[in-house]
Amino acid sequence: MSQQIANTPAAWILPEHLRRRLEKHPLGKNLFITAIGLYSEQLPQSFSEPTGVAAYTLLYVAHGKGWLETAQQKSAFKANQYLLIPGYTAFHAWPSAEAPWRMYAVQFSGLLAADIYNYLGTALKPHTIPPLVGRNAQFDDILHHLDLMNNIENLLYANFRFYSFLGTFRLTVFNYMKKGAENIIEQCIQIMKQKLDQHLTLADLSQATCLSASYLSAIFKEKTKYSPIQLFTSLRMQKASQLLKSTRLSVKEIAGEMGYPDQYSFSRSFKSVMGLSPKTFREKLEQPGKMK
Repeated sequence: MSQQIANTPAAWILPEHLRRRLEKHPLGKNLFITAIGLYSEQLPQSFSEPTGVAAYTLLYVAHGKGWLETAQQKSAFKANQYLLIPGYTAFHAWPSAEAPWRMYAVQFSGLLAADIYNYLGTALKPHTIPPLVGRNAQFDDILHHLDLMNNIENLLYANFRFYSFLGTFRLTVFNYMKKGAENIIEQCIQIMKQKLDQHLTLADLSQATCLSASYLSAIFKEKTKYSPIQLFTSLRMQKASQLLKSTRLSVKEIAGEMGYPDQYSFSRSFKSVMGLSPKTFREKLEQPGKMK
């Protein structure tokens, strides 16, 4: 357990008796924060673990810049970058004198900690991500509830929020409020949602956004990991699943509602997205205890 984070202006360390409770708790044992701290640009400070700690460490720089040094390497670390440090790794991180950072630091453990580490990216290198509306607010909310009182309810709430906070560090997350590629993707999604009952093509989206089809396809795959038409098909099948659930329309009628020329092409698309044929999907909905 780190004592370095405790020396920051806004910080919290998990008491040992509560750690023991979390390790045995069915909802708490998978992932829990062991220490958390905010390094403000108003009070520039370094952060060191000379011998390393058992927990994994996440460092995220929202503003400014600095450096991270381990026994193996030294890396520059700037705004909108994060990195993860495995347990028992000694390191020293310090802010730039010219542009001191605003850095968020979290140390975490639990049965899923190693999986989270692998999911978010290893190799002790900074990962660049777009700023996301709400990410820092989530951190503040986590720290606030950890500060309130050392009880299991607040711990569980904070650690549930921590799952959401960690999810914002995946490169597939894009900011709906940001201009550029993310804004183009959001524009396309809005067009898709307005045309779920139609046959929309990549050429249609290209014309609507005044971008080449190849460029539009490239930024979609970079930001969402899907092609535009794959995403459009997924949205259509989600709408179709709601019709299967909430209406008594036949599969053929729903295929027509969704703009498919016949129920067979619709059924192929539905199964490719939902993993079941429309008929089987509806049957499972009607079985007690299934897909409720």
